[in-house]
Formats: sequence, C-alpha cells, structure tokens
Amino acid sequence: MTFPARLFALLILVVGLAFAVLMPATQSHAETIYVDEANPPFMYRAGDEAAGIYPALIRAIFRHAGINVDVVAVPWKRAIENLDANKGGVAGIYKNLERQKKYVFSQPIHIEQLMLYQRQSTFDNPTDIDDLRGQTVGVIRGWSYGDQIDDARKRGVFSASEATGDEQNFQMLALGRVDTVIAIGEAGDVWVKRLGLSDKVVRSKTPIRENPTYIVFNRASSTISTVTMINRSIEELRENGTLQRIAQEVLQGTSNY
Repeated sequence: MTFPARLFALLILVVGLAFAVLMPATQSHAETIYVDEANPPFMYRAGDEAAGIYPALIRAIFRHAGINVDVVAVPWKRAIENLDANKGGVAGIYKNLERQKKYVFSQPIHIEQLMLYQRQSTFDNPTDIDDLRGQTVGVIRGWSYGDQIDDARKRGVFSASEATGDEQNFQMLALGRVDTVIAIGEAGDVWVKRLGLSDKVVRSKTPIRENPTYIVFNRASSTISTVTMINRSIEELRENGTLQRIAQEVLQGTSNY
C-alpha cells in the first residue's frame, strides 16, 4: 500500500472513531415498564396497548432520554409482583417508607389528587381522613394511598373494602355496600359519568391528599444506571411544559403518544 493510500485509510479510521464517540449508543433492548390495566384515564388497557396519561408520559420521557421502552398494562397486583421479581419497572406509583427500602424512585412525573366520593343522600363533605371514622371505604386491592391513609387503615380508623378497580368500587358505592370511595379525581369522575351516577354520587370539594407519582425500579435491577438519564429527561420535559401538555392532551383525546 502506498503512503497516500495508508494516509487515506488512517484518516477514514480516525473519522469513524470520532463519529462512534459523538453518536449516542443504541440500546439493544427495550426496558419494560408496567402500568395498571384498569385505572382510566391515567393508565389502562386499550386492546393490546397500554393507554392513558402515564403510558403517554413514559413514552415521551424515555424517547427524550434515548431509551427504548415497552409499556405493558396488567392488573396492578401483577405489576407490583413483577417489580418485586425484578422483571421490569412500574410507573404511576406512590412513594412510602416500605417501598423506598425496595425500590429506586425517579423524579415525580405527575401529582394526583385523591378525592372522597359518597352518595348524595349521605354526603357530608369530608375533608380529613378522620371524617371516615367507622365507615366502610372502597379502595383498590394492592394499592398504597400514601403513608397517612395507609396508617389510618391499619389503625382501624375505617374498614377497607378492596376491589379490583374504581369501576367496582363505584358500583359498590351506588348499591350502598360502601360508605365512601377513595379515588383520584380525574379517574373517579370518569367512572361516575360512565356508570350514570352523576345524580347519585358527589365528591369532596378538596382533595384529602395530593400524591406525586413516580417511575420505580427494583434495587437489584441493572436498569438503575439509567435512572439518571430518566431523571434528566423528566426535569427537562417538566421545565419546558411538555409533561403538563401531554397530560392535558390525553384528557382531551388529542395525544399522539
């Protein structure tokens, strides 16, 4: 090989190495994130797809971070079991002391307002967890509602009636089998409307609790190293208003995620 040819080959090698350094590494697989299959409008199953606010937010966050993601809608209990078995992450989850021992939490991706729903005939505008003393309260099986509400349940302030989702809880409320239902405002309003209960069920005027929600991974997961990238993406999308815009677009039925 002549000297000019060797020089040209060397230049090609140097340029190739430079591009390899500058271009982001491609991900060989998709991270799996589980969401609840029965909690519209936040997360639910639509055919074979995960739909709602959280799947849309997850896809936007991971896309911005350059990470492939597969969002899977399953029963919430199974989502937590998969998380505990280190089979993937979970999104739309609250933080409590027990979970912080087992999971690594992202930055908050949304803030949910927990509202109290009662039959119109017995509505007393509850504003505090102690207002539920002695009542039977509809909750979703496997859910944590935050340390304060979880602790009140353990102390017997109220008796919990567990259901598979909000739909069943509101059906129980309409039948008088529970006194109150705890539900996220947007989700509760969806089921009140879908079940035709607008003239029978009312909600509290103020939230009983405001809970940030997160993306979490098992502490044993090798994915923990990507949490920094995910957090940077969350912060950037929050600062430029993208996360808020996506949530509104999902509620309005105009989201592309």
